[in-house]
Amino acid sequence: MTLKELQQNTYAKNIIDSTEVDSVLSIALHKNLEYLYKHPDKKISLGTQKKFAKLIKLRLQNWPVAYLRKNKDFFGLNFIVNKHTLIPRPDSELLVEEALKFLNNSALRAELESTKILDMGTGSGCLIISLAKNSQAKFFASDIKKAALKVARLNARKHQVKITFYLSNLFKKIPEQKFTLILANLPYLNKDQMREPSISREPKSALFSQNNGLKHYEKFLQQVKNYLAEKYLILLEIDPQQSEAIKTLSKKYLPESQVDILPDINKLDRVVKISLG
Repeated sequence: MTLKELQQNTYAKNIIDSTEVDSVLSIALHKNLEYLYKHPDKKISLGTQKKFAKLIKLRLQNWPVAYLRKNKDFFGLNFIVNKHTLIPRPDSELLVEEALKFLNNSALRAELESTKILDMGTGSGCLIISLAKNSQAKFFASDIKKAALKVARLNARKHQVKITFYLSNLFKKIPEQKFTLILANLPYLNKDQMREPSISREPKSALFSQNNGLKHYEKFLQQVKNYLAEKYLILLEIDPQQSEAIKTLSKKYLPESQVDILPDINKLDRVVKISLG
């Protein structure tokens, strides 16, 4: 069977979108999409056909293409991902963009080598590694799951950046120190949102939070004060419906701070910016 025949046979079944068929086929072949388009008459071995069929079956069971491929692009870099980490999404790039604006501020530039940056709930490490590839500072990251930290460490080695990792439930196991910048993409989905099929294979512990998705962020805000430098920036990714509630919590636990809500590419409230100085 040729590549084109395999594609057309799968398209005809109409079980998944043709674009996804091509993505899954590229994984089975260990080739990029351009290869598929340039070599339609390529003979496909029976072993590869079986592998392709297995991958299609997994995709039909809601396994994301990124998990099947075992990697995902984010902020111009490629990251290892698996079932223990969330899949990096374009909306989260706003956290990196805002952090870089802050770090590139002329007033801070002279102090960058001693500036400490923490990424809490790091998962694959995509946020802190993207920062480390584009700025100078001391970089730290934490996660509650050993399996997630293993992936983050692999990505740090892949991209040749130095990051200190902590296995910690929020700040519990992080030595007390002063961070100028803290990023966090903590669990923030509620029970209803967890029914969405597209996230059914991603780690629930990295997605779901009680109290209508706010429990983790409230605990974070309760604990963060002892870890902040005199001047600081905190960036939190949220659900758009949580913006007013997060503002209230931020002012409750950090009353001296300024709180702003930043929209994502779809003009939806996505990032909480808490700053002082």
